[in-house]
Order: sequence, then structure tokens, then C-alpha cells
Amino acid sequence: MSTKQSSNVTKGIVATVIGLFIALLMVEGSLQLLKAAGVAPGFFAQLGQAKPPLDRKDGPGMYYVHPYSAYAMKPDYESGDRERINNLGFRGEDISPEKPDGVYRIVAIGGSTTFAVYLPWRKSYPYYLQEILRERLGTDKIEVINAGMTGSTSGESLSRLYHQLLPIDPDMVIVYHGYNDLFPRVFNDWSDDYFHFRKSNTHNPPGMTSFISWRLMLKVLNPVAFHENYNLTKVVWKVENLPDSDTERMRNFYNSDASAFERNMEYIVKAVADHGAVPVLATFGISPDIVHWNDYIPAFAWEEGIRQNNRAIRAVADRNDVPLVPFAEAVLDKPAKNLWREGQDTDTCCWNDSIHMTGSGNVLKAEIFADTIEPIIREEMGL
Repeated sequence: MSTKQSSNVTKGIVATVIGLFIALLMVEGSLQLLKAAGVAPGFFAQLGQAKPPLDRKDGPGMYYVHPYSAYAMKPDYESGDRERINNLGFRGEDISPEKPDGVYRIVAIGGSTTFAVYLPWRKSYPYYLQEILRERLGTDKIEVINAGMTGSTSGESLSRLYHQLLPIDPDMVIVYHGYNDLFPRVFNDWSDDYFHFRKSNTHNPPGMTSFISWRLMLKVLNPVAFHENYNLTKVVWKVENLPDSDTERMRNFYNSDASAFERNMEYIVKAVADHGAVPVLATFGISPDIVHWNDYIPAFAWEEGIRQNNRAIRAVADRNDVPLVPFAEAVLDKPAKNLWREGQDTDTCCWNDSIHMTGSGNVLKAEIFADTIEPIIREEMGL
């Protein structure tokens, strides 16, 4: 190619790039004008805001970062019929901050297995537990609050206990933890306060998402970007401390133990009891038909880790003489179906994967929990 031909090609490329840039500016300008004029509001509402800001307690997105518990859920957040975060930032219907007279208030804390990720808010075990207890006890004065938060460890629950849960004056607190506390054990630079694992990052500039045309392109090419802050893994994890290989992760796992988890559970139990409420622990269930669906923790590590954590849960319950729901033992014969991956009906009992239950599974879970706590509530209410 001659010098003249090469020069013409270069000029053509430059002219094309400039032309595309001008065209994009015209498209963006037109979209901004249409939005400002109130034209097609439904269209712009569908675009929403990709990767909503994390430093606000309101507005788009389900989560916001919190200085003491890493993150929390935005009060009054809703997403169709599937998601409802109430006025106090818990999953479910609105409740009064002050406990109504005569009401027996139960708070259920834990991670995604309490929150009931993958399922509509009315299919969590706390939702079913309220219905079952009201029927068994013959009163509507039973209130069960779903204070589960996807991804939270016992460390977050301990913090939330003081800032969110005890202030609403529960009569009973059910603690269901066992899986999420395994994640810190595979990260580098182990610290028993989970400092090496958890971070709270409020820096979330809008960047390109301030441009409507960019959001439109994302909506078409990468709709998962419009996640409504539903998964904060990469935001609240110090991913730079996560080893690349399973060998290194297993080494970290064996160089740590369940002592931090056991300590946190002990503190939760004592704090609840000191408040005058009944602490209830439960062993953590795992399907016998195990599906290795998590790529962050080597399969053997999380199976062995749950066994270690269940031993810690039993030890804390024995030392403090608190009620223990033998949930892990009660579901040993309930096989997993892994339905969420297959896109099938998630109301088939009993598991969506190795630790998360289907809607029907959560009914069973609620019944098992009710078997342990019903006599306690009956006695406390004088029924």
C-alpha cells in the first residue's frame, strides 16, 4: 500500500470515529430532551439506573452500605410481587417499631437461607412459621419478622442485633447460621473479626451509567447489569485476598477453625438473653444429595465446615442451656433437586440447591422450627 493510500485509510477511520461520536452525542442529547419533556416515561423507567448507588438509604437498588454491618436493605424497597422490604428494612410486611400490646414478637436472623433467596418474599420459612404458629396456638398475636440478609455472617448478625433487632423488643430471636462464616476461612490474612474478608465501600460514582444511551446499550447487551444491588459479593468482599487456586483456599481453611463463629454465636445468645428474650439456635441443614454449586469454597471445605459449625452451635446451646432446633438432623433424608438451575417448579420439596430450600421445603422447615418453639411460646403467653 502506497503512502497516499495509507493516508486515505487513516483519514477514513478518523472520519468514521468522529461521525460515530457525533451520532452518539445526538442520540444522547435527543434521549435527554425526551426524558426532560416527559415523553414515554415508561420507557425511561424501564432503563432505571444500572448499578444503583450504594451510599443512599433510599432510591433505586435493594441494598446500601452500612458502617457497622457492611450493608443493609433499603426500607420500603419493592420489586413487583416478588420482593418487599418493609418500613424497617426487613423482608416482609410493615411492622410497628414499638411492639403492640399482647403480641409475641419473634425475630429470625441468618443469611440467604433465612431471607429465602431465589423465592418470593411470601415463601420464606419465617413467613410460614408465623402462619403455622398462629394456627397451632389459636391466636393472631404471633409476629415473626424475617431479618435474614443474603450473604451475612454471624458477625453482621451480631452487629445488627444491637442496631436493628433488639430495639424492636423481640420476645424470641431465632438464629440460623452456618454457611456464610465459611467464606472468611478461605481468604488470605485470616483475622477473627473478618477484617481480611469484609469491606464497606461507599464509593460508587455513576460513571457511564449517567448516560441514557449507555444504559440502553446495557439493557440490550448486558441486562444483568440492572441487578438492583441484589448481589453485593464483589462490593463487600475484599476479593484481592481471595486466592486463585483451591489448594491455597484449602490451606487457609485448615489454618483457621470455627472458634470465631462459635464466639459470635455465644455473644448473640448472651445479648438476646440479657435483653430478656429467648434465644433459639438451630443446626444448619445440608442436603444429603449434595450439589457443589459454589465456586468460591472448595466442595470438601464447605461440607466439613458446616459440620464444624454445627458442633459449635450445639456446644453454645449446651453451655447456655438454650433451645436447639435439630434442623440438620431432621432433613438428612430430604434429597436436593437443584431446581433453580434447571428452571423447574421451585415449589417441589425440598431443596433448590444444597442449602437453600424450595417454597415447600420452607414449609417443612417452619414446621420443624415450630415443633421446638411452640411449647415455649405457649408457656410464655399463658395459653
